[in-house]
Amino acid sequence: MSAEQERIKQMVDDILKNTKTEADKILAEAKEQTEEILQRGQDAAEKEKSSILETETKKVTEIEKQQIASINLQARREILQKKEEEIQKVFDLAKTELMNFPKKAAYAKVLEALVIEAGVAVAGGAISIKARKEDLAKIKDLTSIEKAITKACGNKCSLKISKETINAMGGVVCQTQDGTITIDSTFEARLEQKYRAIRTEVAKLLFG
Repeated sequence: MSAEQERIKQMVDDILKNTKTEADKILAEAKEQTEEILQRGQDAAEKEKSSILETETKKVTEIEKQQIASINLQARREILQKKEEEIQKVFDLAKTELMNFPKKAAYAKVLEALVIEAGVAVAGGAISIKARKEDLAKIKDLTSIEKAITKACGNKCSLKISKETINAMGGVVCQTQDGTITIDSTFEARLEQKYRAIRTEVAKLLFG
């Protein structure tokens, strides 16, 4: 091989070597960039995965909270229902006893006490008393009742028995002369007031 041919061969080898080196460099950079891109993609995927997992976990937690709250509410409602059933039994028994109470000797004094209570509540004045037909004879001493009301409220009181009777288990209905104020002191009204008050108290204890 001549010197000229040797020189040309050397030049070709150098070119090929440089080309290979440049190609290797380009491939290495491309590989590095590819790995970076893949890593960023993986990081993004992991981040998205973590975000989705966190979101779903929150959803599950919220559902669990709602279910627990629903169970607690249902349990309280069932307790309230049981309590109301117990209260109703007690009031049914009380109702039976009240229906029989007018037969007792103490009933006349109770009627007087109810009239006095109503008279004081309206601050005396002219008051009409409505009672059961069978109880009219039991409200006898209006004068002493008037004095008791006057002493308690400081205002003169005058009572009269209304011709209008009431249909009730017992008790009285008192009304001011002008008809603006009515005090229902029948056994039914008293019992209903107590019943509502106890039911409200039980509900407060259960539901806050």
